[in-house]
Amino acid sequence: MGNTTPKPFIDVGLQHRPVASRQHCVVTNSAVERRTSAPPVSIEPPRFHPHTKGKNIRLDAQLRRATRKNSFCNGITFSQRPVRLYEKVRLRLSGVHTGWSGALRFGFTSLDPGELAIAEIPKYACPDLVTRPGYWAKALPERLAMRDNVLAFWADRHGRVFYSVNDGEPVLFHCSLSVACPLWAIIDIYGITQEVTLLGKN
Repeated sequence: MGNTTPKPFIDVGLQHRPVASRQHCVVTNSAVERRTSAPPVSIEPPRFHPHTKGKNIRLDAQLRRATRKNSFCNGITFSQRPVRLYEKVRLRLSGVHTGWSGALRFGFTSLDPGELAIAEIPKYACPDLVTRPGYWAKALPERLAMRDNVLAFWADRHGRVFYSVNDGEPVLFHCSLSVACPLWAIIDIYGITQEVTLLGKN
C-alpha cells in the first residue's frame, strides 16, 4: 500500500465562488418581468380636442392654447385623449378678463368627446353639461382665477378629483367619479377666464 498521504475530502457542492461569479436570483413571474423590463412609456401631455368645442373657442395650431372669443360662455373644451388616473392636467390661465363674473369650470367625462355632436355642446358646463350622465365638473373659485396661475387637476382610483394652484396643497374637489371607463378632461373657459394654455409635466 505504501506511505501515501490521504487527500482531504472536498465537497465540490460547497466550493467557494467569488462574489462576481455568483448568479443572481431571477424572478420568473412573467407579469413581474414585463413590468420591470419594459421600457418606460412616454405619453404626451394632453391637447385640446380639435373639433369638439364651444362655438366661441379658437385653438392654436398645436392644440395647446384655447381662447374664448366674444361673450362669457360657449367656451367648453375637452382633452383630445383620455387622461390616466393620477395624471395631472396642467394649464396656465393665460388670459383673464375682469369684466365678467365667474371663472373656469373643469372636471371629467366618461363619454368620448369625439362622439358628441357640435349642436349638443351647451353654453355652460355647469349646470347644463353636468346634469347629463357621465359628466362631472365644478367651478374654480374666482379668487384663484388670476392671470398666469397654473392649475393642475387629476382623478384617483377612488373616484376623487383633486386640484392645486401653483403647485400648492391639493384640494379635494369632487367625489363619486366613475373610474371604470376612460376619462377625458373638461375645461370650460368661462367668465373672467378668457384663455388657457395646456402645459407639459413639471
